[in-house]
Amino acid sequence: MRKKFLSLALVAVLCLSMAVPAVAASPPSELEMAAAYVRERGIMVGDQNGNLNLDAGLNRAQLAVILTRLSDETGDMGRNAEYYRTVCPFTDVPEWAMPYTGYCAEKKLMSGYGNRLFGPNDAVVPAAACTVLLRYLGCPDSQWNYSTACDKAMELGLLPADAAAGSSISRGNIAILLYRALNGGNPASPLGVGTGYLANGKPVTEENVLELLRQLEQDWPYGTVWGTHDMPGTRTNEVPSTAANRIMDVYWVSEYYGCSGYASMISSLIFGDKSNPGRRVDDLTQIRPGDILFRVRNDTGSIWHVVIALESPNEIGAFHYTDGNHGGIIRWPDKEDPYERDNLDCYSEEGKTYRLEAWTRYPESVPFTGNSVEAWPNG
Repeated sequence: MRKKFLSLALVAVLCLSMAVPAVAASPPSELEMAAAYVRERGIMVGDQNGNLNLDAGLNRAQLAVILTRLSDETGDMGRNAEYYRTVCPFTDVPEWAMPYTGYCAEKKLMSGYGNRLFGPNDAVVPAAACTVLLRYLGCPDSQWNYSTACDKAMELGLLPADAAAGSSISRGNIAILLYRALNGGNPASPLGVGTGYLANGKPVTEENVLELLRQLEQDWPYGTVWGTHDMPGTRTNEVPSTAANRIMDVYWVSEYYGCSGYASMISSLIFGDKSNPGRRVDDLTQIRPGDILFRVRNDTGSIWHVVIALESPNEIGAFHYTDGNHGGIIRWPDKEDPYERDNLDCYSEEGKTYRLEAWTRYPESVPFTGNSVEAWPNG
């Protein structure tokens, strides 16, 4: 009888459990996704119990730690912590924070108040958080300043609107700011920073790249002296070029000097420092504006020249490009000068001295259109 009662009870429980509809788990909030993102990458690690304390505020010393972890991809701070401790210029920083504030000061990521004061325990205001992140992302200074940093960050979809109103920023909003910045901005925003977006915050399209190239022609005009390390007093690339340098490393050429340095600079000023990683272009007829082109010797594999494409090849394979260091200067196409025009036929037949290899930083999700054919000369 007891066993029969238990069996009936078990059947009843099972029937009840089957009658109750399953409740789907709620999708994680953006804050939860942001917290997981920064924790997995070691950008924010939390307290001794691993708690990120997302509702708590953030002080300037803690921001220096986060910014160091974000910026130091090579592990330089870890290997040379004692050096950065000794170069820390501030007298009010606790010992544990000295390597981080020293690193940020030397890399010009953060500065103090003057009189060797850093204010390590001061709360981070939203404008300061947005300022350091916009600098890290390479957003052009001409588009914003300290007083408009929050507006620019919101325009790019990086900063939650309610985060700009407070007198300080929370650790949770810092996590969201980082999550959005490193993942292409807020998907609900028409603009963004990161992969899929250009250095000026606009989406990666051929038309938007052409717009930037035409601006760069004004900023770095034809005839600007651009030499090599053997030519003192000439221009070199001083623009952070992480993604472009990874492409240059494939060919063992410099990201600072000569034609490859110029190409690295132009590529970074268009596509950004670390976003939009490069990939080989298999079909050279689909070269697009901003692509990096290498003229490679067929017999030795060495690099003869590196240029930036300004348009897609036309029906006979001809296209314009820009380069630095030919004759020690920067060159752009000129209606009076046929130089800076290339042709795919020069590389396509057997017995040619050089072959052409192309790298693009357009995401694979951005289709080739060919709309940039015959886009140059400019003006």
